[in-house]
This record gives sequence, C-alpha cells and structure tokens, in this order.
Amino acid sequence: MLQRWEQLLSDVVAIPGVRGASLISTEDGLVVAEAAMDELDGNDVAALVSALVSRATRVTRAIHAAPPRLVQLAGDGGTLLGMLADEPLWLVAIAEPGAEIGRLRVLLGDLAGAVT
Repeated sequence: MLQRWEQLLSDVVAIPGVRGASLISTEDGLVVAEAAMDELDGNDVAALVSALVSRATRVTRAIHAAPPRLVQLAGDGGTLLGMLADEPLWLVAIAEPGAEIGRLRVLLGDLAGAVT
C-alpha cells in the first residue's frame, strides 16, 4: 500500500512548481508517506495541515456546514493545498509561486479517491 501511495505522490510532484507532496493523518498529525520534501520538514507540514483542518472543522460545525474537504493556504512564498482523501488521511502539496494551482487541485481531487 505504501508503494502505491508513493506513486500517487510522485504524480503530484511531477507538476512543474510543486516542491513536495505528502499523505498525512490529521488524527495524529503524522506523515504517512511523502515525496520530494527535501527542503521541507514533513512533520511541520503535517502539523500545520492538521491544525488547519481541525480549526476549519470547528468553524464549519459552528455554522452548520459540511466539514472541509479542501484547505488552501497561500502566501508570497507559495501555496499549501490539502485535499481530504480517506478520513483521516489528507493528500497535501506544497507549490511555489506561479505553479498551476488549478491543475494541482484537479489532480489532488482525482488522486484523493485512490487513497484507501
């Protein structure tokens, strides 16, 4: 299973401008698998995504909305994009400024269904 997840992540990092991708568990904030995260600390990314998902979930509950399936954090240095895969697993990508975020969102959505 890990090998299949690593293949999914390698498809994500094949998009120009994507610096790394990981599969994380928001239940415990741990990295399950990762690809091309050389200059990034996967544990920091997992902790950040877990916190974002947790807060977004609390907000959606408070407003009686569906829980988040996508989180996006954008800044001058790039974009973090996370897509719910198979609860509590999230497929996450870190992209540089100028990367094709729309293409990345579509791919993450397509691949999220393959994570089981």
